[in-house]
Amino acid sequence: MSFQNKVNLEPAKGWHGDFASTNVRVSLLGDGCFQAGANGVQAGSFVWVDEATQTVVNTGEGVPAGFVGREITGVPAQYLEEASMNIPEGFMVTVYEKGEFLVALPEGKDEVKRGDTVFVDVSTGAVTVKGNILPTTYKYVSSAKGGDLVAISAWI
Repeated sequence: MSFQNKVNLEPAKGWHGDFASTNVRVSLLGDGCFQAGANGVQAGSFVWVDEATQTVVNTGEGVPAGFVGREITGVPAQYLEEASMNIPEGFMVTVYEKGEFLVALPEGKDEVKRGDTVFVDVSTGAVTVKGNILPTTYKYVSSAKGGDLVAISAWI
């Protein structure tokens, strides 16, 4: 288990993948529920859906189907077990087509401006600013620099 290495003076505004507001959220509907595909799915990332198998994965082509927020998934935990953002294969996943979420920008010197399009890494589903990327339907709510926690929204 890793050791705590940061203490905030003020309460954190949230964590990567959290809901950024209580505004309307639109989840993707399918024939039943979506399940995490092979290797699971990372919460706080964009995903693609395989309609034939009703599975969700972090890799794909074209515009992602939506975003997976950070929420309780019913994963059993051991006392003092280190947490993970991975939703295991076969577990239920809620895919949000629209909403507002907090994301941690990758470390670096890159900056984003309010209203810029959010890009996704097609090999991981992570929010990124460079590499093997595609635009999403989400925009940045405020300006931020690498390493910052920033809100993204599909409503802007």
